[in-house]
Amino acid sequence: MRRQILALFGMLLCMTTVYGQKNPPDHFLVSTTLIKHHTKATISAIWKKNHIPKMILPVRNDVDVYEIIYKAPWIDSTTWINCSGIVYVPKLKKGKKASTFMFGHGTEIRKGRNVSDDDSQQGICLGFAADGYFALYPDYYGIGKGDGNHLYQHAWSEGMAFIYMRKAVEEMKAQVGVETNDQLFLTGYSQGGHASFAAHKYFEEVKDPRFKVTASSPMSGAYDMTGEQAKYMFQKYPRPFYLPYLLISYQEAYKVINTDNIYSIFKSPFDTLLPGFFGEVRAKSYGDLDRIMPPIPKDIVKDELVEQFVNNPNFNFLLRLKENNLTDWKPEAPVQLCFCNGDREVNYKNSEVVYNNMTALGKKDIKLNNLSPKLDHNTCAAFAVLATKYFFDRYRKNGKNPKMKDVPPFKKFLVGLIKKKIEKDYEKTGSDHAYR
Repeated sequence: MRRQILALFGMLLCMTTVYGQKNPPDHFLVSTTLIKHHTKATISAIWKKNHIPKMILPVRNDVDVYEIIYKAPWIDSTTWINCSGIVYVPKLKKGKKASTFMFGHGTEIRKGRNVSDDDSQQGICLGFAADGYFALYPDYYGIGKGDGNHLYQHAWSEGMAFIYMRKAVEEMKAQVGVETNDQLFLTGYSQGGHASFAAHKYFEEVKDPRFKVTASSPMSGAYDMTGEQAKYMFQKYPRPFYLPYLLISYQEAYKVINTDNIYSIFKSPFDTLLPGFFGEVRAKSYGDLDRIMPPIPKDIVKDELVEQFVNNPNFNFLLRLKENNLTDWKPEAPVQLCFCNGDREVNYKNSEVVYNNMTALGKKDIKLNNLSPKLDHNTCAAFAVLATKYFFDRYRKNGKNPKMKDVPPFKKFLVGLIKKKIEKDYEKTGSDHAYR
């Protein structure tokens, strides 16, 4: 008993010193609300409406959908804030245990979020749950129904949203009637790729034996913030909103610019327009912001700050971006990096930099999965999700194919046919729509 107490004290001390948490709450779960009960029939109807073959993404279980509020530490090391998320509980046969799946969503500026069958990203979690995964959809800090402002592409807060949601759901599992095994799978698309990979890093740093990562599959994420992704500041870019979002977020997190008014760093008229997007209400979308932005992102920032970024290696914004790179560490769990070469929003070279750096550090079980030479950010997403599903299924306990070494040939053939059709359509029409 004495040894157990000492071990527990050591674990708590480690977590406190790593993350600077003070006065943690007795419980992380604040509230649990049942939103919807899906039968296999209702899920099948959603699949039919969205032209999803059950042969590719099977429907094996009813699913209950909950919205939760939970506590997580704010960046000031003293405050605990409310965060939100969605939990998808598969109704498994008695005695079966589910593997835990966590999905990081794409970029959002607006506050608030509804639980909806028409939301494609929530649908990913529903699909995994229908096949027996205990699926979690964490809102990042300041997104959904959580407190504070969202800190865009901020690795620590992204990771903490995952970690503390996972802690919170431990407190609700008995209540909602689900048992889980010791497996944890992490993924996300676009910003969710960065967020889920950050979560992988921090889960491994915490070293809580209850939450050991089994595998991760980050998809089309901007992991190389100061390298490949930073190049987009200086060229025509379909999503220029990302630069003011980064600057305003990092000012709140780090005070990267020595000013009390972050909007003063922007040229006119953006110094007066941007508060309407990033104020307390945050009701507008990034698409609304893109429509008023110039095509080259750096053109909204005053010239002296651009010069600092280019020529001063000690510029605080640049140094903080480096802190949020996810390119130079060695994960313990297997990793698959999904992307498409046609992506004009998140350069596929982000994934290549990660792969090259990690293999140089001795990482063996890491895979680059280029899903198409043609498809862009939006059209790549569905195939990245399927590749992730098949990758996780190889490791899953109690799955349909627990010893599967590769995608079944008939599934590979069917997915290939669909991809060729979409690539042909894409060649004719093109696409700049974002899955962010």
